Amino acid sequence: MLAAAPGEALPTMADVTALATAAVRRRIDVPPSAVHILSAKSSERMPGFVVCGRVDINSHLAGEGDRHGERFFVVVPGDFAILDQDGKALVDTYWSANHCE
Repeated sequence: MLAAAPGEALPTMADVTALATAAVRRRIDVPPSAVHILSAKSSERMPGFVVCGRVDINSHLAGEGDRHGERFFVVVPGDFAILDQDGKALVDTYWSANHCE
């Protein structure tokens, strides 16, 4: 008899910050301290969590006076990360649909 092995455990809220930070860092080469989570909560539309935040792209390069905050949206589980560079209107849509304001 063949049986499927159980899959990975679903992430919990305690895992969300690290998973979202990793998803953003796969898209943009920044230190973890540059990723700022503004909102993390259970998704109303799908299993898992949604995360909204900003990443300070230049803060680690040019000092505190030269910051450029790029918004992001991440779905956990998974590594689905959308950034302003993918389209501000797209991020606006996800932020609005998930009450990230």
